[in-house]
Amino acid sequence: MTIDVVIGKEGRLVLPKKIRDKYGVKEGDRILVREFGAQILLIPVDRYDKPTKALHGSVMTRKRIDEPKEVAREYMRRKLAEEFA
Repeated sequence: MTIDVVIGKEGRLVLPKKIRDKYGVKEGDRILVREFGAQILLIPVDRYDKPTKALHGSVMTRKRIDEPKEVAREYMRRKLAEEFA
């Protein structure tokens, strides 16, 4: 699907309703902006009420983690970097 949009004042971009509805993007949602070659990718970010619960069991450790949220964030950064590299 190709839709032509115009970049507005201060570099703002309005996603067409058809795209917002298709991907469930709503006001206040976060979107990652990534460069991929000569392209710009917009990637919706899933939000969870309890992010650590959503990641429970995805990080295996041999020792106790004092900062589990930071470990989980770093894990997701690496996973996204691998996926979109």
